[in-house]
Amino acid sequence: MNGMTNNLQPAVLPWQETPLTPEALLSHAARVAPGQRLKIFWARAVRWEFWPSWLYYAPIVVWILWLGLQHRRPMAFTAANPGLDAGGMVGEKKHQALQPLQDNAPDLVASFVLVTALDAAQRVAQALAFADVHGMPVVLKPDVGQRGRSVFVARTADHISQYLSRFAGAVIVQKHIEGEEFGIFVARKPGQSVPDVLSIVHKTFPSVTGDGQQTLKQLILNDDRTKLISALLFKRWAAELNRVPASGEAIKLVEIGAHCRGSLFLDGREHATPELTATLSRLLDAVPGYAFGRMDVRVPSVHDLRLGRGIQVLELNGVSAESAHIYHPGTPLLDGYRAMFAQWSVAFEIGSAYATQGVPTTSAAQLLRQFIDDLRRNETWF
Repeated sequence: MNGMTNNLQPAVLPWQETPLTPEALLSHAARVAPGQRLKIFWARAVRWEFWPSWLYYAPIVVWILWLGLQHRRPMAFTAANPGLDAGGMVGEKKHQALQPLQDNAPDLVASFVLVTALDAAQRVAQALAFADVHGMPVVLKPDVGQRGRSVFVARTADHISQYLSRFAGAVIVQKHIEGEEFGIFVARKPGQSVPDVLSIVHKTFPSVTGDGQQTLKQLILNDDRTKLISALLFKRWAAELNRVPASGEAIKLVEIGAHCRGSLFLDGREHATPELTATLSRLLDAVPGYAFGRMDVRVPSVHDLRLGRGIQVLELNGVSAESAHIYHPGTPLLDGYRAMFAQWSVAFEIGSAYATQGVPTTSAAQLLRQFIDDLRRNETWF
């Protein structure tokens, strides 16, 4: 959107349980008129991108079971990325793929450090030392995470201190990269030099622009996209909803590139140029054991992406990642399923090939335990 930008950020940090004002305690239902709530509910209901995961994924689970029977290896997909735990299905550690990339092709990754110290003071000191070198802000995220869980952009030393003192476990501290964000889904079979690009999604971040008259709450509810995620935004911006942004003041409401965190995903498959594919080949060569998944990257511009230059990898996601272009608004449900069915077919093909070469697969019982462990992490992280 046009207009002057600002640095307004939510006053309440994600892990703070007590809002700053009594008014901030109001629920989404208490803030929105019944008629408008009904319209928002219906608008979300007819757009499958907002459906509950269990509803959308049911046919995909059936397809995965069928592929397991076809390949006579029900868990073959867990071998699709030999360098990641369970192929990156669940519970994998982000640094398993990021560290080789930083070692072998540092120009292609957003610099990071893995903080593993148990002592809170040591954790904070290590992160601050990184920030002294690479500058603020920095991105903090758990080494084991899914769907944007607990990813936080820390803009002050106090933010870093609070995050690392509150949350135990290994944490990645990463340089914050400006620019356009994309998710690029690649697949490379054993012996294949150039990867297939299954999906490219352009991740955009909803924002509103003030007019000097409407409150932030009104701006959110009057925007065709942000009203659909207003429940999420009202919680995040609870203490600022009654503020009236100045005319031309642009407020970036979302800054984490995850669909469940409010990002808007746009189909970007048209950007799969030979130049980009050549860079992706070099990237995969730098990460032994990574062959199938979505790369989340930032680049200075769309033009740079097409030229395969300026790419900075934020994360390398494994077999459970999605061909996220399917979340482009208006994508037919059947098109979404076709893309996901094709993706899983490739996962089994690559996994079976690696399993034949001796790469171990993860048992169903072990994978179930990893899923349970991951659900427990949701009780600790935000």
